[in-house]
Amino acid sequence: MPQMLVAATVVYLVGWFIAACCFAGVQGPVPVPGRLRRDMRDGLFWPVWLMLFTLFWLIGLRRQAFEDELIGD
Repeated sequence: MPQMLVAATVVYLVGWFIAACCFAGVQGPVPVPGRLRRDMRDGLFWPVWLMLFTLFWLIGLRRQAFEDELIGD
């Protein structure tokens, strides 16, 4: 059990680091004070971003299937 907790923590922290690096590359129209702090905070929510991306991808697949079915009639 402790090994699973350590493994889950490591996976979460690796995902957080990757997400924080991806967010750090996003440039706004003007420099914003505290950008690094914001990027670190947003990186903590990477499981949420991953679930939202998957949800929108599945919605897009369903929409395409519906359009194909509609055209087939």
